[in-house]
Amino acid sequence: MLIDNHNRKIDYLRLAVTDRCNLRCNYCMPAEGINFAKNDKLFTIEELSRLSEILVSQGID
Repeated sequence: MLIDNHNRKIDYLRLAVTDRCNLRCNYCMPAEGINFAKNDKLFTIEELSRLSEILVSQGID
């Protein structure tokens, strides 16, 4: 089981596969724009899969 610094149980995982969402919501796409991460700085599908496996083994759904 994973516990954060405020003694809360961490029991779920949300993965964002990319930072290139095209919905243009105000809270994540401000009018002044944002700097997208370069592709070589993003996780690969294999890395995301392995990370998910590790976290599930620790009780994350």
